[in-house]
Amino acid sequence: MNLKTQLRTGALALALSAAAAPGFAQATFTRYVALGDSLTAGFQSGGLYVTSQRNSYPAIIAAQAGVADFQQPTVSDPGIPSALELRSLSPLIIAPKPGSGVPTNLSLARPYNNLAVPGADVHDTLFTTTDNGGLHDLILRRQNATALQQALVQQPTFVTLWIGNNDALGAATSGIVIDGVTLTTAASFEADFRAVTNAIAASGAKMAIANVPDVTSIPFVTTIPPFIVVNGAPLLIGGNPVPYIGPNGPLAANDFVLLTAQAELAQGKGIPVALGGSGLPLSNSSVLSASEAATIRSRVNSYNAVIAAVANEKGAALVDANAILTAIAHEGVDYGGITFNSKFLTGGIFSYDGVHPSRFGYALVALEFIHAINAKFGSDIPDPNLGAAMQGGGGGSLFSFDTASLELAPDFDANLRWALHVPSQADLEQQAQVKPKPRHRRRR
Repeated sequence: MNLKTQLRTGALALALSAAAAPGFAQATFTRYVALGDSLTAGFQSGGLYVTSQRNSYPAIIAAQAGVADFQQPTVSDPGIPSALELRSLSPLIIAPKPGSGVPTNLSLARPYNNLAVPGADVHDTLFTTTDNGGLHDLILRRQNATALQQALVQQPTFVTLWIGNNDALGAATSGIVIDGVTLTTAASFEADFRAVTNAIAASGAKMAIANVPDVTSIPFVTTIPPFIVVNGAPLLIGGNPVPYIGPNGPLAANDFVLLTAQAELAQGKGIPVALGGSGLPLSNSSVLSASEAATIRSRVNSYNAVIAAVANEKGAALVDANAILTAIAHEGVDYGGITFNSKFLTGGIFSYDGVHPSRFGYALVALEFIHAINAKFGSDIPDPNLGAAMQGGGGGSLFSFDTASLELAPDFDANLRWALHVPSQADLEQQAQVKPKPRHRRRR
């Protein structure tokens, strides 16, 4: 049975369909808390804003589980940073919405139920209390307490944990792999992840834990091919595609050109002079080489081995986000007569930033968590309404387009980097030439 069939039959729970494990009591959501990063916060289309936060997967789980008072650090539309919108189809222009959102419930007298912080890695969940005006301060409210501490003070009965994406995402989205800076070491990840889950388990709370997807499969990384495309088809010379010029010469078929390279391509960089380009190479931060991608995948596999082991040790439900999103990328998902996939703009799963899910994508994530929780703990939480999520829009739409016509606003990259705590290209280029500092110090 493939992924499409599983969704249609309501059994989309890859590797999670085992009966409830004996010895573990049924989950109760009397006090439900969510920990994680932007994917848990409901970040969408480059911004954190209430329209998307209402459809975060923890908010969906809470609603389906009957939680009466699930509080999130809501931000008025158009968000912080301002969310992206599709300005024009011809030419195809994506830019932030005008204006800026403001926090709407900073005065809540208790910690939020959803304590996920965009840009947070595992170490941040354990140790960070402030980031001097960033999204940690919005969500943790300068209480001199970490996300984990604010979760535990609520004496949670159930915790969902999806953290670790940013331990690898910075390397993929920056195009620069620096161990301990954009890519957390395996040893540091394991130590911090075990510390987080040990503390949650000691509180008596039940858990559902998701692992880390292959960050080199997101549209931000896969949309632009490594060869020149004209009118939607590869430009052939002598029967062979013409590769873009990368930092080390012509790109190979298994190299990646990042979405933000579009600005350089529009200037003629990466394109031979004979074909109308400048002949100058794309920058290092616009390209993720095959070897860099392999390094990231290997590290993610190490993270996921730790997550699987910990989930087994703690009796937690495990959501195999890596397998699920890989299957979506290769097979797609059929729902309501439409096939959704991970293609940028046209697939319906991802939002306009090419990194975070659309409303429908988040509903799928919630579905996976619910199936995993029900299977592990013998619960009977009902499935969310995917039809409503599909009709709700919010980024990711079904139309065709040519990547060569895509125009990204200048602040597309800057806003996303700020929100995800990815250092600037200049800083990373400089750090790539020197001995890296420990990764967890770059945000303090």
